Amino acid sequence: MQGARALVQVLVESGVRHVFGLPGDTGMAFYDALRDRRDAIDHIMTRDERSASFMADVYARVSGSIGVCEGPSGGGATYIVPGVAEAQGSAIPLLCLTSDTPVDQHGRGVLTELDQESLFRPVSKWNTRVNSAATMAEAVRRAIRMATAGRPGATHLSLPTDALEGDTPDASVYGVPEFSVAPALRVVPDQTLVERAAAELAAATRPVIVAGGGVLTSGAWDELTALGETLNIPVATSINGKGSIAETSEVAIGVIGGNGGRPYANACLADADLVLYVGSRTDSTTTCHWTLPPIASPPGVIQIDVEPFEVGNNYPLMVGLLGDAKLTLGAILAAVPRPNAVAARNQPRISWLKGETATYWADVERQASEHSRPIKPAQVVRAMRNALEDDAIIVADPGTPTPFLSAQYELTRPGRTTVIPRAHGGLGYAIPGVVGAWFASGGRRVVGMTGDGSFGMSVGELETITRLGLPIVIVQCSNGTFGWIKELQHLYHDDRYFGVDFNPVDYAAIARGFGFRAAHVTDPGDVERAMREALADGGPYFLDLVTESPITETPPVAAWTAAESGRLIHAGELP
Repeated sequence: MQGARALVQVLVESGVRHVFGLPGDTGMAFYDALRDRRDAIDHIMTRDERSASFMADVYARVSGSIGVCEGPSGGGATYIVPGVAEAQGSAIPLLCLTSDTPVDQHGRGVLTELDQESLFRPVSKWNTRVNSAATMAEAVRRAIRMATAGRPGATHLSLPTDALEGDTPDASVYGVPEFSVAPALRVVPDQTLVERAAAELAAATRPVIVAGGGVLTSGAWDELTALGETLNIPVATSINGKGSIAETSEVAIGVIGGNGGRPYANACLADADLVLYVGSRTDSTTTCHWTLPPIASPPGVIQIDVEPFEVGNNYPLMVGLLGDAKLTLGAILAAVPRPNAVAARNQPRISWLKGETATYWADVERQASEHSRPIKPAQVVRAMRNALEDDAIIVADPGTPTPFLSAQYELTRPGRTTVIPRAHGGLGYAIPGVVGAWFASGGRRVVGMTGDGSFGMSVGELETITRLGLPIVIVQCSNGTFGWIKELQHLYHDDRYFGVDFNPVDYAAIARGFGFRAAHVTDPGDVERAMREALADGGPYFLDLVTESPITETPPVAAWTAAESGRLIHAGELP
């Protein structure tokens, strides 16, 4: 069997149904093989390799299955890196395929020759160059297994044209369907450690659980909810972990940390005498640069993760548990002594948090009700929450939309319904990302939330959306600037603005040129109506909302709100 056909057959037999990418001259054999198996694999042609990798990343997050992207050699390989890096950093199972120049021309200066293995090594869990068609099927299976087993991540195969065009032994061609979904292999910690963790959790007087993206990958929201609600322990999430518990649960306190965290949730974590991290890195954002909890005098810490590097990283541990979140949380709850007594002791704290939660949402409602010009981002988020179904999927860019969506969009059901790239924060993620979300959604509503800075980086994928006829709504917050950077210049560089502002652009007209129906909204009184019309349209719709800049409407970013308060006090504008 030809190497390219062996590659495609292994993908088919491993349960891969979608591949995102675009062609190049070194991948012609691969495209020929894909064409012959279009009955089994849907190839989604993109307009940019970076977009292909973002689509595959979001597809994997929403579906739980491995995402696959592909691109050609040379420039294609360099362009596709951002989404691979994001998937690897966020522990998302992704396979990247890049065709390559022939093995027998290596080192001779053939056009697009590049050391792809070295390029992808820092941004992948595993990668290799398939130098012979004889090992093609084996390499594809290994890449799939490595992407989904243990800590999920990104893998990469460099595919020289002669390996794609050569012969693969038929007997070597078979799939690994048991590795198509992450986590492919679930492990549980030693029972002695589980019992120690359960005892410490039961003994703590002010415990808090922090859930990360590992809970969503594991599908452990039922076990997390059961543990939190049975023992009356507050449950917070990272941004990646948003959806690990329904935010309407009495024990849910929302996102914590430096970006999109609720103030009372951060205060609750600061007061904790024990923190249980589940599938969450103790990174700078989640811990407010290791001040929440303080790294110098931390509370007791228990950490559950499938990645040994993360267990005990940054904080000393009472108990470290290497294991799958779903299995480990279930085992801990089963091992907790006298759970009813623990719940009764923790109940007053939950009652206090209910009051704090009510106060918080009343303030959010006040912000959303301030119908001023430019439109307040809080009003946009509230309009989305009022109009969208509970199972709608929102793919957001990592800039200004992140803190408002994280803090103010209340999830009424568990599961991954908000997707925000937090590993590297690449702009231009949402517009291509919604395509991946759509193919993974099973017909659920898909909405993209972007900014005008991101628009300029991925506008070409509007054509992909209309070519495919996807009923996707893009909600854009336009403030004429790279708002995140301008806010930093405002708060920390004495308003010395440089290199951040755009010319006026008619974004709605551009979207119409790509085949979208579109609306441009400047009046806050029109936001709710425009949102409902966009969602009811039934086709690709672009909603451009002129929103307030971060320099006058500080997003819920802990360091920024503190800095802005300090600046106003110094200026005599606050007592």
